[in-house]
Amino acid sequence: MSGNIHNTDIKKIKKEVTDLINDLDNGCGVTNKYHYLKNTSKSLYDYIVKEYDTPRFNKEFFTNNLEMMLKGIEKIQKSNDIEKTQHEASILIGEKLASQFIPQLKK
Repeated sequence: MSGNIHNTDIKKIKKEVTDLINDLDNGCGVTNKYHYLKNTSKSLYDYIVKEYDTPRFNKEFFTNNLEMMLKGIEKIQKSNDIEKTQHEASILIGEKLASQFIPQLKK
């Protein structure tokens, strides 16, 4: 995301991620597209492009996790207490991801 969380355009990221995955689904080229995503979230863009065609890429799982993270950013953007909200979002997202990826924590 952008260096300043308040400058992150969540709607634009969602749209570009959705369009990128749709283009990959349809075998379309993605090289000269998605400039906002590449500039603000290069790691996210690179991850999608690199992992999309691998067996471990689960589109629904990925989309759900991304949505959770973007909602955390949105909550931070709307808050008056940025430090507290950022900490709360970090804990919530960390716990969710840990329960998904650490075998001992899986429910």
